[in-house]
Amino acid sequence: MSISDLHPHPSPDAVLAQVVASVRDLDDTWWTHQSDEVLVATVELVERARAALAAVQAGAVAEADARDLAKQRLHYGSTGDWLTHTGGLRKGDGKRLVTRAHALTGTLTATREAMAASTVSPEQADVIVTAVAQLPSGEAVRARGEATLVEQAGSFDASDLARTGRHLVHVVDPHATDRKLERVLAREERAAHLDRSLSIVFDGAGGVRLKGRGTAEDGHLLKHVLLPLAAPAPAAADDSADGDECSENGTRVRDPREAGARMWDALVRTAQHALDTNLPPESHGTPTRLTITVTLDALRHGLRDGLAHTAVTGLTGLSGLGPELSVATIRRLACDAEIIPAVLDSRGEPLDVGRSHRLVTAPIWTALVLRDQHCAFPGCDRPPVMCHAHHIRHWITGGDTKLANLVLLCGHHHRVIHDSPWQTRLNPEDRKPEFLPPPKAGVERHWIRHRPRRE
Repeated sequence: MSISDLHPHPSPDAVLAQVVASVRDLDDTWWTHQSDEVLVATVELVERARAALAAVQAGAVAEADARDLAKQRLHYGSTGDWLTHTGGLRKGDGKRLVTRAHALTGTLTATREAMAASTVSPEQADVIVTAVAQLPSGEAVRARGEATLVEQAGSFDASDLARTGRHLVHVVDPHATDRKLERVLAREERAAHLDRSLSIVFDGAGGVRLKGRGTAEDGHLLKHVLLPLAAPAPAAADDSADGDECSENGTRVRDPREAGARMWDALVRTAQHALDTNLPPESHGTPTRLTITVTLDALRHGLRDGLAHTAVTGLTGLSGLGPELSVATIRRLACDAEIIPAVLDSRGEPLDVGRSHRLVTAPIWTALVLRDQHCAFPGCDRPPVMCHAHHIRHWITGGDTKLANLVLLCGHHHRVIHDSPWQTRLNPEDRKPEFLPPPKAGVERHWIRHRPRRE
């Protein structure tokens, strides 16, 4: 038997629990009685501990996200949602921590080691992650960029380091050699495709900001579509900013919009055209249609096992025999779709094929969105465009398609309600959704709308 077997190392959570308990005891310190040296050392050590803890957190968060624990065990929509709720963070901070964790446990290991050594702060680490991600995707260039920023972090604060990061490409690749190779090599084009992203963020001042990245091919396609729609168009004289440049009859003037405004309007017109022509794959104006073959017994009694076949007709008009699905999955899909039940007897022979039933109409969907505003599951705020209309009492068991029997759930939490012990209802007093968590040993269950941050 080894010495380590006789004296096993405590688990990370046990070590951190001891640290938290010890730090809490320091809150009773009479700081007015401490010397200048102790106060200065305390502040500096707190910052060093904060950096080291952030390095530990990165490793744990990256592994937890890889295992999908937030969804699979805790029933949050994502690891970012879990961190935001548990830590009491601002919206978006949890996602940023996940991004940082994957970067620090992936290619930016030198930055994580510097954090553990308390020479790089968490804020500086965020700057390094962002700056390196904007470099050409060659490994050598990014390694030089990380090394440069880690070295300068010892002298600069996060703001100064961010200014350095914005000019990092000129420092690590002054001749732009790697950038030229990136345009030439097909593998780098694939890398750009894998790094594609688009975000639409509300700015809190009545507007939104768009941020994205993609391949050059994607850019050419977008320009090809938008530039014709963004061409200057003559405006009425009373719409002009200054009224000059009128035509001879004085009724038409130059387009007062700048190029950027015209491109924005072209993008919005394209999106509106897609809605007007029912192009989006999910729309409560024209829902997906499911033709389901399921046994009469399963349909009557709502069995949660067994298989069913589906034939899906989407908005494009294409149709075909779909895969085998469990009856439980069919019940979830049936919450918000056009259903044509093809009922079979025990020998698999069709008994009846019913007419199409529109389960959630556009007015009901509008009322549901006005009531719930976003996914109603505690701790989730995914917008209605990512949500489904869930029947509290399923239509198969006699549930009505009306506001009093519906709740707005995102795709993930829709599956949670169907496939786990979580339950939902409308509060009998204010008719707002609330949820009953799964039973836990020794813990009394209560209907909730907001999850406690410490469970």
